[in-house]
Amino acid sequence: MNPIKIVLLTIGQSPRRDIIPEIRPLISPNVEIRERGLLDNLDFEEIQKLKPDKDEVPLVSILKNGETVHLGVKKIEALLEENIKEMQRENIKAIGLLCTHDFKEREYSIPVIFPSRIIRFFVEQILKINKLGIVIPLENQSDMAKEKFQCEKIFIQFKSPYEKEKTWEEIVYHFKKEEVEGIVLDCIGYKIKDLQEVKKMINVPILLPRLILVYSINFLFS
Repeated sequence: MNPIKIVLLTIGQSPRRDIIPEIRPLISPNVEIRERGLLDNLDFEEIQKLKPDKDEVPLVSILKNGETVHLGVKKIEALLEENIKEMQRENIKAIGLLCTHDFKEREYSIPVIFPSRIIRFFVEQILKINKLGIVIPLENQSDMAKEKFQCEKIFIQFKSPYEKEKTWEEIVYHFKKEEVEGIVLDCIGYKIKDLQEVKKMINVPILLPRLILVYSINFLFS
């Protein structure tokens, strides 16, 4: 039986050594993973041109050297569409996006898995969470994160998955204080160990984007 070829597409550069080695063992063995990055074939100057415009909320990803990069939403959205159109002409069965931004909905000829849409469905339709806690990498992403979800109350905390800063204990303390009914770790960079740490401290549903992506791939192709 021929393997099912899918692409895991990062908005930064591949390979994503902080993601793929962790999730590969969890994905069905009949799935062949290929990695791509929107910035793979761009040089330093071209990447600099993708930085956010003044007052634009940035997206965050990493380069293959581990360096963090801030990117403008509109520029990345155009690059994303260009890459997906190109991949639709190849022998690819699906694309999984390694990003949780709520990109504009479009129709494609193959399945494109946007973790943010599945997470939103769980929060609003399955779990029906009224008081939601969200963890995001940057403080200036707060409004963008809140706009994703139709919940009565949303509480935001900040913690970069790529840098050491605020502890999970501090974050959970604030969520407990607000009596949140569920938590979204709203960046593909958060790891399974982050989920496990938070779970030890609070007994509510916690949604981790990279696991949502894994479950979606296995649902399609197992």
